[in-house]
Amino acid sequence: MTNVASKHKRLKSFMQRKHKKLVEESYNIMYTDHEESDVLTYEALQLDKKIKFLKF
Repeated sequence: MTNVASKHKRLKSFMQRKHKKLVEESYNIMYTDHEESDVLTYEALQLDKKIKFLKF
């Protein structure tokens, strides 16, 4: 059971890092490329939903 919990923690950590990166990228290009910023924001929101689901 410990192995499953460890995998769960690593997956959650990976997803949180990816979410942070998407949000930062979206913010950085917000004024230069609105469309790409919107896409990155959408991806970050979808990832955030998955992270919240893992918090059970």
